Amino acid sequence: MRKAVFALSFLCVLLAACHKPDERGATKNESATAPTGEAVIHGRAFYLERIMLPPGTVLEVQLISDRRADAPEIVVAQQKFADLKGPPYEFALSYDRARVPPDASYSLKATLTGADGHAEFATDTRVPVNPANGKLVQFRLVRVPGN
Repeated sequence: MRKAVFALSFLCVLLAACHKPDERGATKNESATAPTGEAVIHGRAFYLERIMLPPGTVLEVQLISDRRADAPEIVVAQQKFADLKGPPYEFALSYDRARVPPDASYSLKATLTGADGHAEFATDTRVPVNPANGKLVQFRLVRVPGN
C-alpha cells in the first residue's frame, strides 16, 4: 500500500511539473479565460445644433488613460470614422485588451472634422468610460470656437 501511495504522489508531482505557465505567467487553462485580444467600445456622439455637416465629415475618437492628471495623456486607442450617417454619429472603437488594465480609469475624446479638414465639433471635457462593461457610451460634442 505504501508503494502505491508513493507512486501516486510521484505521478502527481510529475504532472504538475509538466503544466508550464505561458509567457505572461498564466497556465494554459488561465489564459483561455483571461481577457486578451481586441475589444470594442460602442458609442454615439451628438451635438445640439440643428445642422447637417456635409459629406466627407470624419469623427475621430480616442481612448485616453487617466492614470495621472499632471502627466501627458496616453492615447490607448484611436480611430477615425468616415461615411457617417447622422447625427447622432455611431462608432465602434477597437482597442487592445492587453493595454487596458481593468483597475485603471479611462475617458474618451472626440473631434468631428469637416471635409475641409477644420474641426467643427469636439468634446469639451473628457468622457469617463469603463471599457470592460460593454455599455453604449453617449456624449455631446460642442461647436469649436471660430466655426
